[in-house]
Amino acid sequence: MNPIGYLGIFVGAFLEGEVVYISAIQAARAGYVDFYGAIATFFLGTFFTDWFYFLTGRRQGRHYLERSEKLQRKAAQIDQLMYKHGTLLLLSYRFIYGFRIVLPLLFGVSKLSIKRFLGFSLLSTSIWMSVYGWIGYYFTTWLMEQLKSGRGVIGVLVVAGLIGLVFWVKGFTTSKKY
Repeated sequence: MNPIGYLGIFVGAFLEGEVVYISAIQAARAGYVDFYGAIATFFLGTFFTDWFYFLTGRRQGRHYLERSEKLQRKAAQIDQLMYKHGTLLLLSYRFIYGFRIVLPLLFGVSKLSIKRFLGFSLLSTSIWMSVYGWIGYYFTTWLMEQLKSGRGVIGVLVVAGLIGLVFWVKGFTTSKKY
């Protein structure tokens, strides 16, 4: 199989999440890369991304916090959230749209232990990949069947539009909060 494809998957995992993962699954289905190789490569890229940001926050975060009261308040909020809802936050941070970079950085700045982040990073990435992998595989299978048969093209476009609208609204409302 093409090693450039795996490099693209790894780098894509660092830059973007869901779209690259679903694209990697489709590339595997089309025979461009090995299915399990694509999943393993994406997992490593995603895991590396989380750790890059976590360790960046751990190493340089306090320096930036000392220079900004606004960031100090945000870090204090994350510490408070970690105290109250740490397990839930660590399990779900990959699913919170728009925070896949910010939260690992703030986890690194917080008092969260490296060992605890390791365990939850492995677990949350596995859960996230399972959910999006299943959705990506089966939704795109259904979508391709609809498009090949000519049935429901309007329905497919409506569903795709609604999904796009949901992501747009979530992104819009997320960006307005901060």
